[in-house]
Amino acid sequence: MIAAVRGKLEWMGPDSLLIDISGVSLRLFVPVSILDALGPIGSDLKLYTHLHFNEREGQLILYGFKDPDQLALFDMLLGVAGVGPRAVLNVLSNATTEAVQLAIAKGDADFLKKVPGIGAKTASRIILELKGKLVETAPTTRSGGKRTGGAQESPEKALEKMRITEALSGLGYTSAEIQTALGALPADQNLSLEEQVLAALRYLGQ
Repeated sequence: MIAAVRGKLEWMGPDSLLIDISGVSLRLFVPVSILDALGPIGSDLKLYTHLHFNEREGQLILYGFKDPDQLALFDMLLGVAGVGPRAVLNVLSNATTEAVQLAIAKGDADFLKKVPGIGAKTASRIILELKGKLVETAPTTRSGGKRTGGAQESPEKALEKMRITEALSGLGYTSAEIQTALGALPADQNLSLEEQVLAALRYLGQ
């Protein structure tokens, strides 16, 4: 997975940005609330990330957050049944991490319902599933503990996977087929993007 990215801010839009990492431009969707806190174009930037596969569109989408706590809350909210990444971004765009955590802990469904895209049923479901779990899933500790996980994937490798996914999706393959083909690609060979697409096609043609 990609735990974080560091590079130079290249472009900002209404809800996303481009970050230049050694000549590779990655687009990240971010909470609107953090855009005003970013420096000018060309400034150094580090964001904590979540890589999400959109099955309907057959695309890998990268989401960025200002700190590990905001990322952890995104992951928690995304784990609630019926809540998608866009809805979670709306939550984090309209309130601070601390305010959302407090609302969930207090069972304040009215607070959550103020967020566009979060209705009464969804707000109640969020509280039901997450109340009491905030401390258990914290990614860092005040004493400086670090989040742990599996091997991290470079931004360049993630970009390659996005392009392979787009190519295979354009040829009519389903998201499940694409994910299976990506998993079958040899990790220890220095293949070009075109060679990886061809290898995926050979696998799918078996």
